[in-house]
Amino acid sequence: LFRSHRRRRRRRRMSQKRKKTAKKVVEPPPLPECKGGRLVASIQEDHRRPVYGVAFWPGEDDAAFHHLASCGANRCSIYAVRAADGDDDSAVELRQLYVDNDEDESFFCCAWSRRGDAPLLAVCGQRGIAKIVDCADGRLDCALVGHGNAINDCCFHPVDAALLLTASKDESVRLWNSRTCVCVAVFAGDRGHRDEVLSVDCHPTGAACCSAGMDNTIKVWQLDAAAVADAARRSHDEPQPANHKPFATVFEQFPAFSSAAVHSNYVDCARWAGSLVLSKSTACSLALWTPDPGAKDRSPLAANAAAPPPPSKHEASEDVLVVRELELPDADIWFMRFGLDSKRRLVAAGNKAARVYVYDVDDGTLLADLGHTTPKSRAAVRQVAFAPGSQWIACRGDDSA
Repeated sequence: LFRSHRRRRRRRRMSQKRKKTAKKVVEPPPLPECKGGRLVASIQEDHRRPVYGVAFWPGEDDAAFHHLASCGANRCSIYAVRAADGDDDSAVELRQLYVDNDEDESFFCCAWSRRGDAPLLAVCGQRGIAKIVDCADGRLDCALVGHGNAINDCCFHPVDAALLLTASKDESVRLWNSRTCVCVAVFAGDRGHRDEVLSVDCHPTGAACCSAGMDNTIKVWQLDAAAVADAARRSHDEPQPANHKPFATVFEQFPAFSSAAVHSNYVDCARWAGSLVLSKSTACSLALWTPDPGAKDRSPLAANAAAPPPPSKHEASEDVLVVRELELPDADIWFMRFGLDSKRRLVAAGNKAARVYVYDVDDGTLLADLGHTTPKSRAAVRQVAFAPGSQWIACRGDDSA
């Protein structure tokens, strides 16, 4: 009887031990913590509306001093930002404030350029008018009218600083000459975007631009094509012909590349990273990919690429090769834009939980998790921008900060 009781106790203990082992959840080892940055300043706009655009002046400022432009509502603010020393809290100083006369205007994007030594700032938004502000004189230089709806994104040409690209809700991308105020080219039509265009970016060589929109497609347009290049030259030399007729704007309907294979939802941001494209949708990740990998002779970025055949003989390729994907948690909402540094080697992106992540574009390594951008707010980070030197990052969000 004693031996039987001892066996029963032993079996009972083994059974309890097996149950505890089955319920125990083995947690994965924690990820190594990334070094975060230091919050230099938090700027709260007094209009209490979302700040849609932010951009650093790309000129060579002092290492501890930069100019920052932010746009929201019907105003655009230019700040002088410097690193705080010790207990000095005066890290941000408002230098200029441009307020539009139209109270219903809402600026969505801004971009810097220069004319000689004078800095120029392009601001675009709800009214579909691109306005060029001369920051040296503090006045409106010109207004570019032509889009039929809101302008969602804009960027200046990296080689010809007078040329401005705008992406609009009217399903078109336009190329402007901001010095002579003429529309050089319109990229839309038969094989253009079929819905709102959300993003546009010019290749560092100026040979092409990429656009993305709500039709889930990303398109590459040639800026060095004979017709577009000739129109850009004429926009400088002969903006108004002698017969006083309107400028002969080029209408381009056929992109050099078009694909909807990268993303299955709205593509709200696409930027060049060398000859590759870095793009984002609502899938909580960034995709780094190359367009048309099997036809280098047709690529608009080839060193000695000939002009493509007529559209009736050559369909725009849809082949893509995804190199890698960068995970971006809590970024399943659209109209959130990442930022690349001047060398296109670092990318910073925010999410709807007010966190900012910094990645190495070359190998996809997570370099920093900057945590919550503001201690008291959890508003979505809509755009991120790098300062020259890549040591400072500015982000804007829905909380007017």
